[in-house]
Amino acid sequence: MALIRGFSRVDAEGRIPVPKNMMREAKLLPGQLVEIKVQGAAPAQFITIKARQTPR
Repeated sequence: MALIRGFSRVDAEGRIPVPKNMMREAKLLPGQLVEIKVQGAAPAQFITIKARQTPR
């Protein structure tokens, strides 16, 4: 498992762009469906992003 750290800013529309090196490592394609989860108790929460083929 690779550990890649990156930074991104939330834009005016509330979007967070994923850095290209992270997209490449995760094999994400533009327009691909992803599942986003917020996990953990505050203040130690973290977000996970997982590639999906179909919505749940």
